[in-house]
Amino acid sequence: MISLSTLTGKVSRTQLSNIALASFASFSTYFCMYGFRKTISATTFDGITTLGISFKSALVIAQVLGYMTAKFIGIKFIAELNPAKRGRYILTLIGGAHLSLLLLALVPKPWNLVFLYTNGMCLGLIWGLVFSFIEGRRYTDFIALILSINFIFSSGVAKSIGRTCIESWGIPEIYMPFVAGCLFLPLLFLSVYSLGRIPPPSPEETTQRGKREALDALGRKALVKKFLPGLVAIILINLLLTILRDIKDNYAVEIIRKIRPDASPAIFTRMETLAAMIVFVLLLTVSGLSSHFKSIKRHHLVISGGFLAIGICAICLYLKTGDAIALLVTYTIGLYVSYNTLQCLFLERFIAAYKVNGNIGFFFYLMDSIGYLGSCVLILNKELLNFHTDWLPYFIYVSGIFAVIGLGAVGFSWIYFKRKYQQVQTIQIGL
Repeated sequence: MISLSTLTGKVSRTQLSNIALASFASFSTYFCMYGFRKTISATTFDGITTLGISFKSALVIAQVLGYMTAKFIGIKFIAELNPAKRGRYILTLIGGAHLSLLLLALVPKPWNLVFLYTNGMCLGLIWGLVFSFIEGRRYTDFIALILSINFIFSSGVAKSIGRTCIESWGIPEIYMPFVAGCLFLPLLFLSVYSLGRIPPPSPEETTQRGKREALDALGRKALVKKFLPGLVAIILINLLLTILRDIKDNYAVEIIRKIRPDASPAIFTRMETLAAMIVFVLLLTVSGLSSHFKSIKRHHLVISGGFLAIGICAICLYLKTGDAIALLVTYTIGLYVSYNTLQCLFLERFIAAYKVNGNIGFFFYLMDSIGYLGSCVLILNKELLNFHTDWLPYFIYVSGIFAVIGLGAVGFSWIYFKRKYQQVQTIQIGL
């Protein structure tokens, strides 16, 4: 079993305290963000339509469009971020998202769709703000592993809380997201305060991981030009994984209803918690290497394994072979092993291995802006061109195709980054 010392090196009591603080603060802040974003996925709005499509899909598209807009804004905003204002930005943005949920309930449709767009636009910047507190440290891999299970665990909890509000408390679906958000406010304030208590990187960490600097427009263009083929491959991989994650997350209620109509609201928390625990253990095996390049090699192998699991589970679901719930849990593990490795581990090591002068936020938002655009396109394709197809078969069909494309993209990415690293090493030896 890989230990904390393997991931971070020898740690003093003070350093261990800092790691614990950073783990709690980053995890709980992003966990709270899900309370203002993913509870909408717990609704169904059966039989309600607007603008020619189901009201649920219109809400999902509006939120994803807002998220996508935030990702394009974040390319510049997060890259040029003033660290002193990060906590204030988090509270302001989540406050705006919460207000948007209230206006969603009060304003008649279809005009209320605007407020789920603003909700998504506010929340789409939170990941870069939170991660900026922990990047560039020798314990970043370990904190990133803890933070990465947020994608799975928090989404399941948010949906379970949402369904409980509707089924047990009798709260109307349209008011539920705002009410559920209120439950997360006390922890949110504590979490953001704790983020501000995390010490900056030490001089030793800056030497090992590189100084994480703000990037102006010229710096961003130079980086893209330098790594263009590899970035295209990584953006494609992230695009595929983002689409699959969004379909699975946003339409989990519809998918589970087809598989197990009598399932209780707690099934989402149970499934996602089990998947999160397994993903965390699996990703421990990806971390702990002192060599940045060897870490990148291992990242590519793990992402390939995730796409392979997605493809196999899609085939089994199509053929109705095996227990469907177990297959969905396995699918979730494969999906998030790939997605979390790319989002939480690869970029940190990429910057360190290739001596990139910049910050992770720029690469996050460059990838995600395209990823969420693709997610909107796929949902619209389903609603407009495949309206009579249920979400379960559509989900299976898209998963099978994306698994094949993903494996090819990972292969290309590894070949490119391997050659690029050899070029960097040759130049350094020459100097």
